[in-house]
Amino acid sequence: MARHSLWPRGFTGRVVVVLVLAVFVQFLAGSILIRTGETHIQRQDQGKRLAEQLLIAERIVKDANPPERMRLLGNLSTIHTRLTLIEGEPAIPPGIDPEALAIANAITEFEPALADHPLRLSLAPGSALDFSRRIEGALAIGDGLWIGFAANEAVVGWRVLLETTLRVGIIALFVLGSAAVLVRTLSAPLRRLSDKAQLIGTADRIPFDEEAGPQELREVSRALNTMQERLEGVITQRTQALMAVGHDLRTPLSRLRLRIDGIAESEDRRAALADITQMTGMLQELLDFFETGESRRAPEPTDLSSLCQTIAEAFGDLGAEVSYEGPDRLVIQGVYDHLARAIENLVDNAVKYGGAAALRLSADPDAGLAAVTVEDRGPGIPGAEIDRMMRPFERLDAARSDRLPGMGLGLSIAANVAEGHGGRLELANRTGGGLRATLLLATK
Repeated sequence: MARHSLWPRGFTGRVVVVLVLAVFVQFLAGSILIRTGETHIQRQDQGKRLAEQLLIAERIVKDANPPERMRLLGNLSTIHTRLTLIEGEPAIPPGIDPEALAIANAITEFEPALADHPLRLSLAPGSALDFSRRIEGALAIGDGLWIGFAANEAVVGWRVLLETTLRVGIIALFVLGSAAVLVRTLSAPLRRLSDKAQLIGTADRIPFDEEAGPQELREVSRALNTMQERLEGVITQRTQALMAVGHDLRTPLSRLRLRIDGIAESEDRRAALADITQMTGMLQELLDFFETGESRRAPEPTDLSSLCQTIAEAFGDLGAEVSYEGPDRLVIQGVYDHLARAIENLVDNAVKYGGAAALRLSADPDAGLAAVTVEDRGPGIPGAEIDRMMRPFERLDAARSDRLPGMGLGLSIAANVAEGHGGRLELANRTGGGLRATLLLATK
């Protein structure tokens, strides 16, 4: 069972996830800090307002006649704080609510004269919708006489917290969106570098711009250019060495053939000539493989229809059953010798392993491809072996390899030619038996 990871595969996705986590942590920390700051400021303001009102009320009530005290406290009440006169023990419990301690400290700090008066302070439940609480308290001004006060303003409830969280969240989303756009912009050179790097080995040298992007990407581009130069040097050197050996072996093989021609007719003479012919064919196949894989020849207008008909007629002259079906003219830009070699290899395989070949030519203008299809009535290739047979020097089985000599390069040469012409080679078993080989070539 495949395991799925929440961690993105792409660089941009991973950076965005890290940014999301960082912004989320910043969002939580910012919300907490802002709420803490707003709470402190609000409670300081509430404490200062209460201190002013209580100090004024305490002085007025002490100097006023007892019958006037209640009326005077009513006049001193505001929309923020309601003041009352309490005779006897107030209903508010003794002491100061721990959550209201900051308000009590603000009262005594702003008006130190109130520090000598006993103070009771609590937070009573407020609105059920925002779970807020409101200040209630009492300040002693004499024996058995208290000034009661109740604030109408809530002490930092859920509404304030939600408003703060919403503001911080909007800012966080803006920061995250901007960062994601910047990360995608910064990663664009990396994506282009990745796309071009995947083309290495599939075409001519891929140039990487060593002057674009950050310094790290420039160094990677420089390293890729250097790597391609080294690979080309190694491949060219080995290819030239093998081609030189192949060419040089032709001379001694020709001398051997001349010497054998001078020997009287015998079974050994015929076997020796057969071996020399096989070795010559294998060398030619090897040279064709290197030439089609490393060719730098410029393409020219080539009539695929004429080429396919010529090949079919040539095999027919040798006694093989090869038919052709297709248009009378289909011109593409290609290397004639390479195309001829690739199609001949496919037809030759069909004749060898299937006894006959059906050669068809068609074009797909929408896809910009021409298709050269060769079908036979042979045993085909097991599905698991098709990919292996596309590789160089691969044969289907040893027994048939001894009977039908070769180096296993026929399909590899055809694949090289197809890639060199902007296409590909496809192999598939036919429904009614046999193999279908399709050489796809770019027409544009």
